[in-house]
Amino acid sequence: MSRRDRFVKIVGVAVALGSTLAVGTYAGGGSASTDSSTPGAGAGGSPLDVAAARLDAFSSTVDSIGITDPVAAPDGLKIAYVQCAVPVCEAIHAGIEEAATAIGASLEVFTTQDTADTVQAAFQSAIQSDPDMVLASGNPREWFEDELAQLNDADIPVVVWSVPEPYRADGFAANLVTGDDYWFNGVLMADYVAVHTEGDANVLFLNVPQFPVLGIEQQGFEEQFAEVCPDCKLTELEFTVDQLLAGEHISAAVSELQKDDGINFVVTGFGDMLLGMPDALSGAGFDVPAISQAGTPLNRQLIADGTMQVADVALPTSFLGWRAVDAGLRAIAGQDPGTFTQPPYADFDGHPDISISGVPQRVIEADDIDDPTVPWVGVEGYQDAFSALWGR
Repeated sequence: MSRRDRFVKIVGVAVALGSTLAVGTYAGGGSASTDSSTPGAGAGGSPLDVAAARLDAFSSTVDSIGITDPVAAPDGLKIAYVQCAVPVCEAIHAGIEEAATAIGASLEVFTTQDTADTVQAAFQSAIQSDPDMVLASGNPREWFEDELAQLNDADIPVVVWSVPEPYRADGFAANLVTGDDYWFNGVLMADYVAVHTEGDANVLFLNVPQFPVLGIEQQGFEEQFAEVCPDCKLTELEFTVDQLLAGEHISAAVSELQKDDGINFVVTGFGDMLLGMPDALSGAGFDVPAISQAGTPLNRQLIADGTMQVADVALPTSFLGWRAVDAGLRAIAGQDPGTFTQPPYADFDGHPDISISGVPQRVIEADDIDDPTVPWVGVEGYQDAFSALWGR
């Protein structure tokens, strides 16, 4: 079903629900506001109709970075980035490097293998570099708790994302992609599968719960899939990072499809997991669509070419790098990192931190991709907008 067909289908539902389909503009500043009438779980209309409306809402653009208060960007700052092992973290690195250059800061990167010992070692090296801020992605605080305490004692702000905690968590200046955001990624992927199979899905879900946020994402998928596709089938396979890097998830996917040729959708915890899979499945005689989240240029190329992957719950990787630097600058200046208005269709009981950090989410398909090598920007012109706030 095309986005246009979905739109025709959901217009009547949206009118009945009494809400707009466009993603609301983020409102920067000191307080958040959530429209309690915005449909999330349990809204009027059938679950599948609401899922279609939510997909359309999260296929729209955000037109502002949502922050209006300027913040000082002192000369000569030193930024340390503790970088995870998967390619998406390198894509975020590119945005951090751009932002560091924009403010004349130096950047030093400390890579990990996403294990407790390598993350701890990377944080120790970051501390020894005497930074003004530390940025980090994807790993639980238990792996660097002692180092976080040292940084807190030294009043060095730590900005993280993809940590399974709220936006405002003890010890962090900000957690820019929250546990609730990952839970909602799972919701959007479940909605997409249910709508595009018209409620007749047989899903193979591949995941790496070694990243705790991906376990939360899987939970969001499971809960929403049961809501919007109650009679559908779900098979889940879990892997370690080492197994992922060795490609074992690909051979496992082929094996599962050989056992059950009724599987009609593949879902992966993040975009990198799909790389290499289309050739393997095609070689085994299978043609199954897939969706993931946080895709890289290679994922966008798959979508643009119509090669297995049909959609991605996009993470604006370069934007995230700039937003992380902005949050670090605000922490150094003693300012609030900013709270943002929750968009329509994201109001779920028990998940108050969906989309409140200023990092937008969007479901992208082939029609949304002009150049696969260019990441989804999140907000057009964000570089100039941030630079203006920083006085650059």
